[in-house]
Amino acid sequence: MLKKTLKISAGFISLILIWLLCAWLLPKITLNPLLNDEKNAIDIYVKSNGVHTDIVMPKTNEYFDWNTFIDDKNFSHIDTTYHYIAIGWGDKGFYLNTPTWADLKMKTVANALFGLGSTAMHVTYYRKIAVSNMVKKISISKSGYLQMVKHITQSFHLKEQKPQLLPHPSYGLHDNYFEATGTYGIFKTCNVWTGNTLKKANIPMGVWTPLEFGVMDNL
Repeated sequence: MLKKTLKISAGFISLILIWLLCAWLLPKITLNPLLNDEKNAIDIYVKSNGVHTDIVMPKTNEYFDWNTFIDDKNFSHIDTTYHYIAIGWGDKGFYLNTPTWADLKMKTVANALFGLGSTAMHVTYYRKIAVSNMVKKISISKSGYLQMVKHITQSFHLKEQKPQLLPHPSYGLHDNYFEATGTYGIFKTCNVWTGNTLKKANIPMGVWTPLEFGVMDNL
């Protein structure tokens, strides 16, 4: 019995080590090595909190108006002085039930790791965005931007062509959660979603980006 337990433990540890090795190596193998140098480039941003990444875009421009997709009436403190919208995808349990690391529960971790829970979109509005070591700026083409927007909107679970607001307290006065499509797991994390979304805009990005640095280090 002890030998079987040791074998199972050794196998589990080996899988973790392989996952960590892939999480370190695969982001270094980039796709889309050449940026599209179209005129009228659009500036977007990728914002990190050290663990999770969001994509930040103009709330409205000549190519897409996010007000036509997300009703800002769901945000009681948003007005015309807010010029940017940040969107991220992730596990619903982490988003809704873990406002701080102290609130993290093993059930939430297990559901996320093994794809047992559902997902949510986190939408936050900002008045302005400043570049820093946690905020990277990227200029992309019109066609790349529209492809990226299409991928993001398809990540929302829609009802009657509208995103479905989750009735849950948000982190602050300028953000909310919405139902999402897809399943979170160790192979498709929030940062994998960010990486895949950026690839839609033809931005150089690693083959697989499960961790935050895999996204940010490529920008």
